[in-house]
Amino acid sequence: MATERVEEAIEAIRLSGGRITVDRRAVIEALDRSDDHLTAEQLADAVWAQHPDINLATIYRTLELFERLDIAFHVHIGHGPSRWHLADDVHHHLVCEVCDKVIEIPDSTFDPLRVRLETDTGFVIDPHHFSLSGRCAECAAATPDAPNAGEASQG
Repeated sequence: MATERVEEAIEAIRLSGGRITVDRRAVIEALDRSDDHLTAEQLADAVWAQHPDINLATIYRTLELFERLDIAFHVHIGHGPSRWHLADDVHHHLVCEVCDKVIEIPDSTFDPLRVRLETDTGFVIDPHHFSLSGRCAECAAATPDAPNAGEASQG
């Protein structure tokens, strides 16, 4: 049974004039089932568990289509490969350079910065690719003499 997120994605494809293929449905469902951001390869593994005949190139083309239709987005988290998630949950990522922990924060966190940058420079932040590197609270506390450790709390 398809979830509401899957049905909304299918409707977006239909509204764009696209066809609902088994391949496209399989990719949407795999993204929907995941509670994490998946690399294209991880997504392919999830798709192949249900549909081993779907080609990797088809999965990549489907992801590109989904991004054009605002169904799914890729994000660069740290130095690894792009990761994908459905677009109905816009959020940003804080990535710890020490332990690789990823902390999701709501899009609204950056509203003041977004407004300031646009007002001062005309620059518009792309909310789908936003990620900040630094140290999580635990790693910052464990290495208090590290550069930038604790600066955010110094006011």
